[in-house]
Amino acid sequence: MKKNKIYRLLFLFVGLLALGIMVYKVGMKEIIEGILKTGWGFLAIIVLWAIIYVFNTLSWYIIIRDGEKKNNKVPFWQVYRVTISGFSINYITPVVALGGEPYRILEMKPYLGTHKATSSVILFSMMHIYTHFIFWMFSILLALIYLRLTLVWSLCLVGLLALLIFVNIYFLKGYKYGLLVKTFRLLGKIPLIKKLVRNINENKQDSLKAIDNQIAHLHSQRRSSFYLSVSMEFVTRILGCVEIYIIALAVSDLFPTLHMNFLDAIIINAGYSLFANLMFFTPMQLGSREGGFLLAFEAVGLPSAPAMIVSIVTRIREFFWILIGLLLMRIGGSKISAEEELEEVPEDGIDILKGENVEKK
Repeated sequence: MKKNKIYRLLFLFVGLLALGIMVYKVGMKEIIEGILKTGWGFLAIIVLWAIIYVFNTLSWYIIIRDGEKKNNKVPFWQVYRVTISGFSINYITPVVALGGEPYRILEMKPYLGTHKATSSVILFSMMHIYTHFIFWMFSILLALIYLRLTLVWSLCLVGLLALLIFVNIYFLKGYKYGLLVKTFRLLGKIPLIKKLVRNINENKQDSLKAIDNQIAHLHSQRRSSFYLSVSMEFVTRILGCVEIYIIALAVSDLFPTLHMNFLDAIIINAGYSLFANLMFFTPMQLGSREGGFLLAFEAVGLPSAPAMIVSIVTRIREFFWILIGLLLMRIGGSKISAEEELEEVPEDGIDILKGENVEKK
């Protein structure tokens, strides 16, 4: 119990430190100006993201529930709270946004046990990543139909679409037969991380296989839950496009040539997110987000100046929800007793994501 409190305090400290750095980098003056320029739109997108997080939570809750409405010990509010806090940590994790996953396992472990908590978090993360690829494929098809593209751009998008289809097939096979063992074997061949990955493969093989079995079980035995979970995540992608559309409407009087429709917003959101993910190595997406929005606005034939306002306002919205997520880490925690928590199996799930070599006693 004491160790869990130390973990939570560590997550909170790192989160507050990273948030402070982000605010410093952007600047308080720019943040205040962004809110004032957006006006009513800022409140609207704050409410919008409260709804988006509900759909994220539903996606994860469907996985957790195991197809049973009864005997589910996890209240929806707790899953909603941990979902927001987990994304807050991911937003501020430098380079690779995976810091929220160990935290989610830590919070769900008292309710579900280590293996089920780990598998549910990994499955939810896979759903979140998988729907990125679905959304990008959908947006590329939309761009090919809707935009007047040159032959070169059309060929590039068709090539990218083919690559995304290949990744989609890889994910579906992973869901059907299990993905972790196979993925860790492939990662074990990459020079910079092969030592860490091989260490996990050697010491956590049984845990990886157990989680793979649960992943395969969701796809084969609970197929309706699988597709419902994916659908909830895809809805969040579409709702995320509403944010860009709201900001464009709110600042349209400042830019007379800004005539954006919702299809433009979908393509802009997809283009920016694809570019930002390709530049995953930039800490906290500093610079890559702005570049992604500029390229996406130009691609759909809109003026580039509003792209910077959209970028700043989305960062301000992130600041707000990061702060909310960090506050939620300190309230509404698990009510499971210390005795029940101590009965759980060792923290293999957190160790897997951290890559620790812990011998079983």
